[in-house]
Amino acid sequence: MSSSKHYGKRVAAFAMAMAVVAGSINGCGKKSGSGSIDADGKYNLKAMAYDHFGNPMKGENGEKIVKMVEDYTNVNLDVMWTPKDGYEDKLNLVLAGGGDDMPQIIATETKSPAIINAARAGALWDVEPFLKDYPHLKNSKEVINDNIRINGKLYGIYRGRALGRNGLSFRKDWADKFGLPAPQTIDDVYQMLHAFTYDDPDGNGQNDTYGLVLTKATSPLDIMSAWFGAPNGWGEREGKLVPAHQTEEYLEALKWFRKLCEEGIIKKDFPTRDVATKADDLKTQKAGMMVDALDDGRRVMDYFQNQNIAGPEMDFVGAIKKNGQSDAKTMATLGCQGFFVITKAAKTEEDVRKCLDFLDKMNDEDMMTLANYGLKDAHYTVESDGRVTRSHDAALNQEYQSMNQLVSYTEYAPNTDPYVTLNETPFYEKQQKIIADNEQYAVSNPAAGILGDSEEYIKNGVALDKIIEDARIQYIVGQIDEAQLKSQWELWARSGGDQVIEEVNASYEALKK
Repeated sequence: MSSSKHYGKRVAAFAMAMAVVAGSINGCGKKSGSGSIDADGKYNLKAMAYDHFGNPMKGENGEKIVKMVEDYTNVNLDVMWTPKDGYEDKLNLVLAGGGDDMPQIIATETKSPAIINAARAGALWDVEPFLKDYPHLKNSKEVINDNIRINGKLYGIYRGRALGRNGLSFRKDWADKFGLPAPQTIDDVYQMLHAFTYDDPDGNGQNDTYGLVLTKATSPLDIMSAWFGAPNGWGEREGKLVPAHQTEEYLEALKWFRKLCEEGIIKKDFPTRDVATKADDLKTQKAGMMVDALDDGRRVMDYFQNQNIAGPEMDFVGAIKKNGQSDAKTMATLGCQGFFVITKAAKTEEDVRKCLDFLDKMNDEDMMTLANYGLKDAHYTVESDGRVTRSHDAALNQEYQSMNQLVSYTEYAPNTDPYVTLNETPFYEKQQKIIADNEQYAVSNPAAGILGDSEEYIKNGVALDKIIEDARIQYIVGQIDEAQLKSQWELWARSGGDQVIEEVNASYEALKK
């Protein structure tokens, strides 16, 4: 556990640094640069946000869109567009650096130890007292706010996403060839995967296809574990919260994954496959199923259509039953993809209100349409019936699509806003319907809002999570047996896991009072 102790020392040092940063920021007077007001009355706002696409806001159209956002929200916008790879490292540096160059608004996808310690050190604003004054932000959903709380306080504006976004995407044309309907149970899924692997679905006489695409990403395993009744991270058993790996259903799911691996239905090298390649074997027609966000499966169908590849057809299923007598289940998202924090670089309540006003206005119709679809006639067209047809040119869309990373989607998840009716394919329409229907079957994580209250998890959570995840993967691919798997769970418990359970349940009991 030497690495864990080292990590704990780093976190403690970081917390001390943040306390100094917070004090120095609070003690400063207002200076020029970020946070000041220019001659035109615009607020100088600096933000840090994700760059998922490369070359954000490129070209003249990109500059035009930024200017339109600035004029509408009455800010001068300075955005640190940061690629997702390495974002957390950059975030840690930015938070620890402090000073006048620190962004007032920072996007994050996780309630990481760095964010938690920044909140505890007083470097972030509790925004809850302000929300009632903003037409969109005041309608934030309490259940999602609870998922991002730190020590009971709301240090962020969540970046809304659909709760029922996860599901199963499969090659319908292959399934039709074998007379297989859309799967409803785990056994149905297995029969389909087996056929995709062994029954020559592409008809070329070669043993060159397999069932389920997996990569090093952990969420597909979590989604499928929910089918078995395993908790989403944590679950309640006999009135107490327990981590998923301490449930029978979790082990049952792992045994199923191991079986798939032994039979070649999933590739044994999946733990080394880059997440960005997850759709590659579907696009090249070597694999037949994906379990992940339904958007990803729909994009595979978009690829076939945009490349004029005749024959392949995708279909979707949301929740899956353990058996014919069980309720259908899938793993819920947190209802958000992280949140926006407002740092103490916003020195006064007036500054906080400027930041919140910007985030609120980005949910207005004009801004959401601009961020989601770009410029009319450049990135989308309006049909005679009023429906919007989007460009599918990835290079062209770099001119606008990063701007949606500054929209909180407080009331409406992306592509579910009430302002625009899209002219989309039947596959897109079906995807959206399943996502909406999925909400009733989505299993949430009851510890999402309180895990960060555990002092032991803050100190040691990275190392503890790694023990569980490494053991899961090693068991699935056959590197360790069940006894060795359980010995790793015992190591987790001895290394601080039991303390985490105790502290999480203390917070859970406090919430009930």
